[in-house]
Amino acid sequence: MSISTKKTFVILSLFVAVMLALAVLNPTGMATATVLSKPQAATTLNAPVVNPDRTVTFTLTAPQANEVILNWQNMVGPSPSADPIPMMKDANGVWSVTMGPLDPNWYGYGFILDGVRIADPANRDIWSGATSAWSYVFVPGPEAEFMANDLVPHGLVSTVRYFSNVTQTQRQMQVYTPPGYNHDNRRYPVLYLMHGGGGNDTDWIVNMRANYIIDNLIAQDLVVPMIVVMADGYVGSYPINGPITEDLFPQELMESIIPTIEEYFRVAPGAKNRALAGLSLGGLWTLDTILLEPGAFSYYGVFSSGWFPAFRADLVQNFEYLLTNPVINKRTKLLWITIGGPEDIAYINNYATLELLDQYDINYTFVQGTGGHVWDVWRHNLRDFAPLLFR
Repeated sequence: MSISTKKTFVILSLFVAVMLALAVLNPTGMATATVLSKPQAATTLNAPVVNPDRTVTFTLTAPQANEVILNWQNMVGPSPSADPIPMMKDANGVWSVTMGPLDPNWYGYGFILDGVRIADPANRDIWSGATSAWSYVFVPGPEAEFMANDLVPHGLVSTVRYFSNVTQTQRQMQVYTPPGYNHDNRRYPVLYLMHGGGGNDTDWIVNMRANYIIDNLIAQDLVVPMIVVMADGYVGSYPINGPITEDLFPQELMESIIPTIEEYFRVAPGAKNRALAGLSLGGLWTLDTILLEPGAFSYYGVFSSGWFPAFRADLVQNFEYLLTNPVINKRTKLLWITIGGPEDIAYINNYATLELLDQYDINYTFVQGTGGHVWDVWRHNLRDFAPLLFR
């Protein structure tokens, strides 16, 4: 095997090892816990380098490759939309490109190696979803401290496995407990936070940095310390044009997820200590839960979402009794709805939903945002929504 071939083999082997490590789950016990005290730094050769001028240099060792492209996530979306950025190869077979200067933020990227999309094999800060895998690099600065500040106490994120009464299978969710949870006996309110289409239970932790956002809000005394539960919402296909009663998520939430959390964690009792929020498809699950399980939660957040116009017509025609249920207004303390700008693909559906809520006099608070259907928008949504809870 030539030296250049060995280099390529080492890099590809490392990528496979990283992906396998993400997929391995502890088959025994209720939960595995990991303290996320700081962003994961790459520990191997060719990881991205954040330069003092806030430019970022990306490299990939691939001497046998004919073409390498940086797959750079854009801020328009829909997530994880990306732009192809050509990279140049040097005499040693190292491909590179420098981006920026960039605003302080988390940035997603990957590589297209001779037409094959891969995450960065030299970067352990990685997320794997239903259709793709992405790596992340952080450009520091004051604007991004709300989701990355290490100079505050940090909570714990645990992977909790449970048996679903809906799917009759073992499933998993991520559970954040706030700093100090293991050193007191108090009971905490719970925010159930749902991912969007193509996501999973790790979405809010890896892509949106929910644990860092809540850590920093707690440190600033801007939120009530809370448990945050991030489950995998896929328990059946979402009935876009079918009856709302075919959505199985509310049943999974009430019969499996909440009972598991309330059995294994110190949870403050009752709907007044429960909040439910979601982005995109997770926002649809949230809206359906309002109608199918009215009064189960006191706080709701809907980010970049809304019933589809055809689905809205179905609601009016066949399920008007759900929309006229007085329990919705009586038992809901906050229904907080936000959308990005016109470039957000949920824009039309969101405004159609607001019209429907107005038609049936359902109370809500609407915040017009900016930006596309992207993870960065939802990071800011969580930052703005969480301080409104459990007051």
